[in-house]
Amino acid sequence: MGQLIGDTQKRKIACYRWRLTINSINTDGTILNKILNRTFPSLSRLSFLLVTTLWISLLPNWATLSKFLSSVDAPNGVAHVAFVIGGWTAVFAITLLLLTLLSVVFWGRTIKWLCAIALISASILGYFSLFLGTQFERTMFANMLQTHAGETLELIGIRLIVWVLLLGVIPALILAQFRVASTRRWWHSPTQTTIAVAGSFVLCGIFIFSLFQSYASAGRNRSITFHTLAPANIVAAGISHWISTHSATIVRAPRGEDAKVSYKLAKPRLMVFVLGETARAQNNALNGYARETNERMRAENVIYFPDTESCGTATAISLPCIFSGMTREDFSLREGRSRETLIDVVARSGVKVIWRDNDGGCKGVCSRADYKDLTNNTDPKWCTGDDNCFDEILLDGLEADLRTITQDTLLIIHVKGSHGPAYYKRYPPAFERFKPTCKSNELTACDVESLVNAYDNTLVYTDHVLGETVSMLKRLSDQFIPAMLYASDHGESLGEKGLFLHGMPYAIAPKEQTRVPMMMWFSPQYLQAERWTEACVRKQATVQRSHDNVYHTLLGLMEIATKEYNETLDIFAECDKAANATPKP
Repeated sequence: MGQLIGDTQKRKIACYRWRLTINSINTDGTILNKILNRTFPSLSRLSFLLVTTLWISLLPNWATLSKFLSSVDAPNGVAHVAFVIGGWTAVFAITLLLLTLLSVVFWGRTIKWLCAIALISASILGYFSLFLGTQFERTMFANMLQTHAGETLELIGIRLIVWVLLLGVIPALILAQFRVASTRRWWHSPTQTTIAVAGSFVLCGIFIFSLFQSYASAGRNRSITFHTLAPANIVAAGISHWISTHSATIVRAPRGEDAKVSYKLAKPRLMVFVLGETARAQNNALNGYARETNERMRAENVIYFPDTESCGTATAISLPCIFSGMTREDFSLREGRSRETLIDVVARSGVKVIWRDNDGGCKGVCSRADYKDLTNNTDPKWCTGDDNCFDEILLDGLEADLRTITQDTLLIIHVKGSHGPAYYKRYPPAFERFKPTCKSNELTACDVESLVNAYDNTLVYTDHVLGETVSMLKRLSDQFIPAMLYASDHGESLGEKGLFLHGMPYAIAPKEQTRVPMMMWFSPQYLQAERWTEACVRKQATVQRSHDNVYHTLLGLMEIATKEYNETLDIFAECDKAANATPKP
């Protein structure tokens, strides 16, 4: 009986406690909130910034920290430990300073949003820097802005998603559970934060001063660069890009107002400029590569330029640079936008300009061209249904269109070529010559052999597209006097020195990203009309060339006279001089 009474009392007590819980829910919120409020204490604004900075300075920025660990300029022994700690302190100080400056905007409880954005963005940027060797600076920022959705989606894989979840999203969610503590004095938080930032920079300065020679050498040799320091790198790159493009009202200055075709031929000229994408010179058979990646072009006996440098390491830089008429040393995006382009000059001369695109646009240089964008076409004959079309779509119906033209014509064909990371999507199955191939957009998940196989297959397909272009030009020889120039916009890294894709700052970019294939095909009618010898045109391939030559060479090939033309940069000016020994018709 006593046991029964005891059990009854226990049940009454439990029922009473349950009623208190219900009342608590009605007055103070859910049980979950009460548990969270007890489990996660409140933090000051400074604590939010310090915790976020501490986390970002470790794993998300491992690409930067690993450079201090492995730098060839680092000292040995205890000094090496101090060198690494000093590097980490610099990462911490710069990140804390950035978050502190941004926290002026994210006042009050919205400090949580700032920390969440910083954590997630740092994890994303850190992934690409660590696994693909990407460095985020002004040119990369410009390239990011001009990358279309299909290319962006190809960069997303399971490994990236898991990385961002573990290093960005989950830490952000955990930090969001803490409350923001109220400050009794409004000046306490800014003062404390200022002291923390100043202290971290003083500590950083002590390490750098004590090992200044090692840090200076590492910076001078560019083994260490803060273009991998996230998220400060993307903020700095964005500011730099904005200043370079919007610091003043940009109006394109007229170019080539005096442009005119020097003389007419018996039939109109048809000059085709195929602008390649992400093809590197090292993997071209015409450049000495062991694999046959240029079978069609070898059969056409093209003139290959084995030592050609690009203007940039990303399409957003190289493409406008090629059409600007400026050299790589003089070119900037702002300067490029401030003046008209090759397309404007050629169009002013009375030559018809056509631009066919399968790579996301002409980057603002083709306003005077008859432009057709096939990037997002859905034709099942050429497109796979995922915003990806094979480059032969650029030739579909082109011959019929050209048959309706009766004037000199410049045709630009902008191919998708070897654009990564999904190399296996750039060619039809029939062109998978080299196997096995990497069937993933997570390049570090593939072995080197399969990755190179997939990339080489893209070159084989580009060679096929060029071969089909030449075949079309041969058929059009009854109506035109044709020729074709091909040049890739930039190269590509395939894992060399831990780097993948492209977009490195030019000053430290490897040759894989800056050496590109360039080749020229002339119809017999063209050489005859210009009275150029084959020996002369082939001799021009023995000299180092670059994208600087393209603008003036195309003007020369189209025989367009203008003060914009620079004879010293025209590849075939020497052949023209030899031919001019006798008057032209």
